[in-house]
Amino acid sequence: MKTPAKMSSLTGLLPLYFPRALAGLDDRLRAHWLVRGAGPGDITVVRRPSLPKAGLLMFELRRGAGSLVVKHPRNEAGAAVTAREREVLQELDADARLAPWRALLPRVVGSPGPAGTFAQSTLRGVPAERLVLDTPEDAPAIVAPALRLLADLRAATGRRRAAADRAPAWCASQLADLAAGMPRYRSGRRAAEFEALRHRLDAALAGAVLTEGWTHGDYHPGNVLLGRVPLQVTGVFDWSSGRADGPCEIDAYSFVVALRATLTGRPLGGLVAETLRAGRVPDADRALLALAGLDPDHDVADPVAIPLLSWLWHVANNVRKSPRFGHSYGWLAHTVAPVLDECARWAGARR
Repeated sequence: MKTPAKMSSLTGLLPLYFPRALAGLDDRLRAHWLVRGAGPGDITVVRRPSLPKAGLLMFELRRGAGSLVVKHPRNEAGAAVTAREREVLQELDADARLAPWRALLPRVVGSPGPAGTFAQSTLRGVPAERLVLDTPEDAPAIVAPALRLLADLRAATGRRRAAADRAPAWCASQLADLAAGMPRYRSGRRAAEFEALRHRLDAALAGAVLTEGWTHGDYHPGNVLLGRVPLQVTGVFDWSSGRADGPCEIDAYSFVVALRATLTGRPLGGLVAETLRAGRVPDADRALLALAGLDPDHDVADPVAIPLLSWLWHVANNVRKSPRFGHSYGWLAHTVAPVLDECARWAGARR
């Protein structure tokens, strides 16, 4: 879909500095204020559970036959997210290796507004998560194109690397962000559990050979768009956690475990902890990972290397996007504590 030329400038995108008394102003009014200089158009505010925590207002601006997605940060954490996503989208657009999949990726439109507000092209399709929830019995067939895409991207951009050599780049900043974002894990028994996580990661990645290449970092059924007929991927969005030199394998596992959480209603942390305890990825997940060309036991001495690294990126991304995650009892209890408990159990058994 082509964007009208008048929309590309978005000269009216301005940040809002409301006094505290107006902090609860409706998102739709806020969106209209942001685009007040862009001319008349229809606005649809995108409401997703994670957006308030991420400090983002996201809405679609439609004019005539074209549309744009606009992201506006509500706070400092949100501004960091939008700035990073804009940077990643520009890197994706400039990477010639991704030419066959260019239509699946959003593009930055126009110049950024103050405070990190920016617009990107709209992608067509329906979130894979919605299709799965409509017909859960068909979940493997529905998500197959999303997983096969990862195999293609890994082949096009990846190269094999010793995980231990890449561990500082793949783990250090994530661990630092996680430690900074979870105050209750800075002392006492919980600090010991966090230290056990470091040791468990070191042990899991020792001797592993993984693929370094374009990694989405938050690849799950809610971030992948599908066309129904034929069933194919039509878009992948939310690239704020993306990296050209990330561990590619985590995208496939993140997608599969998120799918299982969606289908079972079980918290992600508990599912990952079960895999750590069993020492292997469940057979049902293995069948899906195979669609992405991934064998969780291949080239790793410890089969939990990919699940644990994927979980680390997931939780670190959350606390990086918003401090509210690290102070949420429910999120810590369901997403973080089960995995750290399992790491502490593993460390105790080794003593």
